[in-house]
Amino acid sequence: MKVFSGRVKNKIRFIAFLLCIITALACLCLLHKTNKRENETNAAIHWQSGKQRFAYISVYMSPEENWKESDRDSLTSSLQMSFQENSISNKGSNNNNNDNNKEIIKDCFSCEGVMEFSSGKNTANAKVTATGGDFFFFHQPVWLSGFAYSDNDVMKDRAVIDKELAWKLFGGENVAGMPFTINGSTYYVAGVVDISQQEEEKKTYGDMNRAWLPYSAFCKEYQIQNNTSGETGNTTGTGEKTDKIPITCYETVIPNPVQGWALDLMQKSLGAENRKMVITENSKRTDFFYIMDNLKNFFYQTSGTQPVAYPYWENAAKVRDTKRELYTGILIIAVIYPVLLCIRIIAWIYKTADNRIKKRLNKKHSIGP
Repeated sequence: MKVFSGRVKNKIRFIAFLLCIITALACLCLLHKTNKRENETNAAIHWQSGKQRFAYISVYMSPEENWKESDRDSLTSSLQMSFQENSISNKGSNNNNNDNNKEIIKDCFSCEGVMEFSSGKNTANAKVTATGGDFFFFHQPVWLSGFAYSDNDVMKDRAVIDKELAWKLFGGENVAGMPFTINGSTYYVAGVVDISQQEEEKKTYGDMNRAWLPYSAFCKEYQIQNNTSGETGNTTGTGEKTDKIPITCYETVIPNPVQGWALDLMQKSLGAENRKMVITENSKRTDFFYIMDNLKNFFYQTSGTQPVAYPYWENAAKVRDTKRELYTGILIIAVIYPVLLCIRIIAWIYKTADNRIKKRLNKKHSIGP
């Protein structure tokens, strides 16, 4: 029996084959595009040096966990001890620092709130991300003027603002060094950043202006802003409250000598199983098996069962996750028909060749002496 019986069926099969191939190629291109964007935001790639492999891990926590800077210090100390116990170092790194254990870990933390910014007669509300550690290493924006503040700054009085907030407060973008106030306290613009033009970030960024402020300054202003009569808390000699706002996001790049080792270490170090937190290994988001694992729960991802609120950059990453799962699912479906058709053609060729060989052999043996 022939593989294709009739011209009409041949045409239908050829068109179906062609459509499947075009769909598969389109999905591969879209996957490449989303993976490229994910790799651009992968801090493990930026940090990696020498032969050591790293994992970029994010921890998102509920404010109920009341996670503070002291918890971050305890966690990093625990991680350092684990590196030493497992003889993990960053030999071959381009860094000249001899303390390899310090050179193989990089981290930052953040939380969010809304504050009012003032400059002269101009005022505007902004979503403020309080940052600590090397936040702008993990999240590298496009700078329009100035640059980031640092944890090493003696005076925590500088902030980064986005383009929209700069225009509302100062009427321009080149405003690095300009003063503004929050709750009457004076701060200075360290830098102005552009709003991301990447589709996922643009959608999840929100309509509100954004700003980034050192964690200690944010805590001070947030407490002043939300202070009501009757509130009590730890105070300094000047009467200033010193209570810290809970950290809701912790990000780190740590060694990952074996696949899954870093994630398992973070889960054990934090005791995350019975806590209101979600741990994500960002550096494996583009892995095929990670995508397939998420694809199993594709229809339940928006059920809202997670105990945390994600920042906009994680929401953008989750949008890319959903796109990858969708593209991968369509890709798998698209290649089924071409693969089955190829198998059928190969089987037909084998069967035809086998029949011809048998006929020749039978003909040869049937000839008498």
